[in-house]
This record gives sequence, C-alpha cells and structure tokens, in this order.
Amino acid sequence: GPKYDQAVTEFRKMFALKDTSLKGGSYIDVRSIPTAKLAEYCKNLGPRAQRIRCVSLGDEITLPKPRGANATADMIAWLKSYDLQPKDVLPGAVNWDAIKYDPSEAAKATEPGVFYWSRRYQHTYGIQAIKNRTDILRKHLPNAGIGANYSPHYPAEHRYLGEVHKWVTIFREEGMTQPWSEDYIFQMPVATQQMNNINLDLLRAGVRGKPEQKIHYYCMPHWPGQLPENWRRLFYGALGHGMQVVNLFEFRPVHAAYTENHCSNPETYRTVLRSFRELGLFEDIIQSGRKRPAKAALWFSETADIWSDNDGSFAAGKRTLYSAIIHQGTPLDFIIEGGSLKNYRVLFVADAHVSRRDSEVISAWVKAGGTLFATAGAGMFDELNRPNTILRTVLGVNPAGLDTPAASYVGMVKQELPFALPVDEIVDGSGNTPVYGVRSRISADGAKVQLKFKSGTPALTLHSQDRGLAYYAAFLPGLTYFAPGTPKVPVDRGTTAQASAHSIPTRFDAGIVKLLQFANVTAANPVECSEPLVEANIIDSPKGSVVILSNWSSGPVNALEITLPADLAKKKLTTASGMVFQQDGNKVTLDLNVADALILR
Repeated sequence: GPKYDQAVTEFRKMFALKDTSLKGGSYIDVRSIPTAKLAEYCKNLGPRAQRIRCVSLGDEITLPKPRGANATADMIAWLKSYDLQPKDVLPGAVNWDAIKYDPSEAAKATEPGVFYWSRRYQHTYGIQAIKNRTDILRKHLPNAGIGANYSPHYPAEHRYLGEVHKWVTIFREEGMTQPWSEDYIFQMPVATQQMNNINLDLLRAGVRGKPEQKIHYYCMPHWPGQLPENWRRLFYGALGHGMQVVNLFEFRPVHAAYTENHCSNPETYRTVLRSFRELGLFEDIIQSGRKRPAKAALWFSETADIWSDNDGSFAAGKRTLYSAIIHQGTPLDFIIEGGSLKNYRVLFVADAHVSRRDSEVISAWVKAGGTLFATAGAGMFDELNRPNTILRTVLGVNPAGLDTPAASYVGMVKQELPFALPVDEIVDGSGNTPVYGVRSRISADGAKVQLKFKSGTPALTLHSQDRGLAYYAAFLPGLTYFAPGTPKVPVDRGTTAQASAHSIPTRFDAGIVKLLQFANVTAANPVECSEPLVEANIIDSPKGSVVILSNWSSGPVNALEITLPADLAKKKLTTASGMVFQQDGNKVTLDLNVADALILR
C-alpha cells in the first residue's frame, strides 16, 4: 500500500539505492535470449541501450563445451593454429587421423596428450562461445560491463580457488568484460573468511591491464547468516582487493524479500549505511584506481586445473598457504601461465603440473635472482604428466613418492583439520611439528636439507641457482600453520561470533611463521602494521591513494601503528571512519575496530 511504498522510497534514498532492473534502468539479464536474437533485442532497447551499465549472462554459469561430430575436426584446426604436430599430441602419431577429441577421465591415463589438449580446446571453445554473445552486446551497448556471477563453491576442488580459464583467461580475452562473484563464504567451513579475497585476486588477475573492466561483487549482508562486523571486514577487504561494483544481492527484511536470503537485523542496516557513507569519501579513488602491484606471486594455471591438482588436501593446502603468506605482511598477486615474472621477487608454486614452457621461464627467472618456494609435489610434472626435469633441477630434488593417507585428509579446514592425524612430524630443536594432508618423499639432488621429517626424509630443502634460490617444502605449510588455532568444535552456521562459520583464527604455528618470513626480504608490504593480522592494501589512482585496513585479529587494536611508504607519507591524510589519528612523518597511529581506510590525496 501507500505507506509501504513511501517507506521503500525513503529507504532507497537513505542508502542511495536504485532499482536498476526496472523499465528504463541500467541493468538487464539476457540469459534467456538466444544468441541469434541478441542484436534484435538490443535494438529494441532504443535510447535505453546507451544507459545500460551491467548485463548479466546468467547466474553461477558453466561455459559451453564442444559437442557433435565436428568437435574433433574443429579441435585439430585449432591445434594446427598453434603449429602443433600430431606427435605433440599423441606420441608416435604420424597424421591427424589418429587424434580424436577426448576430454574424458579415461583418456587421462591412456592418452595424456590427447586428454590435455582436448581440455585446453574445451576451455577455448567455451570462452569463444561466450565471447560471441559478448561481442554482439558490446556493439549495441557501448557503456555496459558484461558478465555472469560465478559461484566460488563449485566445483568442489575449486572452492575459493576458481578455474583459471573461467576466472582469469576469459576476461583477458574479453569473452566477458565484467568479472562477477560473491562473498557467500560464511556458508563454508574454510579456515577463515579472509580467504574470500582469493576470488577477487583471481578476478584481478583477469582485469590486469584492462582499466575499463570493473570487478562486480556480491557483498551479502544476509541475516541470519552473516554478522555485521564480518560483513564490514569482507566489504573493506573486497575494496582492497579490487572490487569496484558493489552489489548487496538482497537487502530487504524477511517479509519483503523474494528469496531465502534476507536482512532482518537493524544493526546490519546501520553497518552497511555507515560503510557506504565512508566509501563515498574515497569512491573516486576506487573507481579510477587499481591495487598496487605486489612483488610476490602465487602461481595458478589451466595446466594444473586440467590435471586436478587441487584434489584431496591440496586445495586446502593452497588456500591456507595464501592466508599464511598474507599474514606475514607479504602481499600477493596471482600469475598464470604465460605471464611475466620480471616484476616479481618471490614466486610460490603449489601445483604439481607446470608446463615445460613455463618451467623454462621460471628456471631463467630463478637464475636471474628470483626466489621460488614450492610445496609438496609442486612442479614435479609437466603439462603431459611427464616428469618435469626442468623444475626438479631448479629445486634440486628427486621425488620418490607422495603420501596422502585418508586419516590425514583435509578438505575444509574447520571441518577436517582438527580431526586429521599427522602424516609425519618435522624434527627441529624446539620440538616436533606435525604436518597434515600430504607428505612428499624426496631425495636431495643438489639442494641442501634444512629440515627433516621424523621418518628421516627431507622436509625442507634449499637450492642455490646462480643468483637465485629455490625452496622445496615437502609438506603443506598452510595446514600446519592453521592447526593450532582451529579448535574441535561443531561445524555450524550460527549467526554468532562463537559459531564455527564466524570464528577468526588468531593462533598459528610459530615455525611456519618463521619459515615464511624469507619473502619479506624482497617482497614486503610497503605499508607495515604493528599488528600482523591487520591486512593493509593500497589502491592507487590519479585522484589519490587509499590504504584499506582490515582487522583479522582477535579484537579491536588500540594504538595501531602504521608505517607508510615515502610516496604516501607526503600526502594529506584523512580517515574514512573519522577516527582521530596521530602522524609523525611516515608513522600513523590510530585505534582500529573492524576496518577503516586511510585516504591520501
């Protein structure tokens, strides 16, 4: 009735919200429009076409796959375009008649080359099929970002480790032009909600060098479900990792919402309103800026995805490694195969399969002075599942086996790690340190053994290569890092700070902390915080810079000391929250609750 409509109008005005899907709005969804009719649909929009800013191709989509009798012929034509020969795909093949499109799991063991190249072609086909639609839309809707929401929950082995061809390559090739995902992480028992930023860092790798592409992100304030303080952490964290288009998904109370998601907590509304008003003070920097490049990188690749390198405990191992590195004050970029390493000082690799071409690049980079850090099984095989002699030489190790006992499996850290049995223990002077999920049995072949397992094989090696260094950790450091702070409690989604879904780990293994400190010698964060669990990210733009502060410690941090880099210390400083601060040169001191931003102009 009229009173309800009046209240809705007042509410939208308060939050500066617009219903963009109404007739004449700036949002459209074309998932139901066939490709052959897209141009006609766009023409029928008339003058509205110039106002469209966001086009959805669907929700939680998968990419199309080749089907039918032409799949093999089309794949062979594609292989020829890369100057490949039949023998490159199937050893011993003398003509293309021997090659068939076969991305099946059965081919994985019997014809690894056919399997690998079929999967690569499958990815390319899917990207091109989506790009065909995107190109039509771009022609008629010149001001629109075109994308589709990706769920970070599926497939299971890619939870918060999205598939490279979907999360990175498709945007680099402009198959879509607006990366889009969600922070539904309070539904998943991963180690910490801070891992939500992995999604954004993958998408950020996709838009690198493409300033016109803006990351669209659902910051979900649903209650029951998400806590107001954790929503604020994720909102500020997303801004610090590249989000530029904010979407609340559902922001109505239960009696007005149209899905199971709703927001029925007054404190959440207050938190969102305050955070939006703070964003208004530096949104011009966010919209015209990009996250300052890191000097350390974490490796991702289609090759690793094709060979399912995230299966078993490896996905949890990679997610926890990411967070452990961030906690040491080392920002990360994500780099994919074919990417340049010239601006990086440290490279972390957790994937078993690295292509020979990229292995050669990594080898040359290490010899020129880079530092490589590989975890259990990483870099041991190439794109055709053959022994990777290049990276084995760089690391100075030979693999003898990979142990993944079921009793030590960790899929979701909060769910399995507290109950997992150690697969071995690292022996050092201060006592034995348990390792979980995976143990790599290796022998040193040039590398020097730094630590050993209780079983007697090397746990950590270090190999000098000309001007560079290569570490090999024969375990998953991230799982050991998180073990002390992951209690045995029921895995529940209760909407309280004590619930497993919302607990924030703050106790970590001291040995892994010490191990990962090496990266800070050459790749430390240019912003240093006196509390290591406060994450600081710099967004730079022609209009100024902003340092996004996200507090992942056990509570408010009083008298947090922030050391700014020289280029920012000279600028005029204000805080988004209005928090009082003291500044002495490049040192800034303030009290930090959940999150804030230092605005520098």
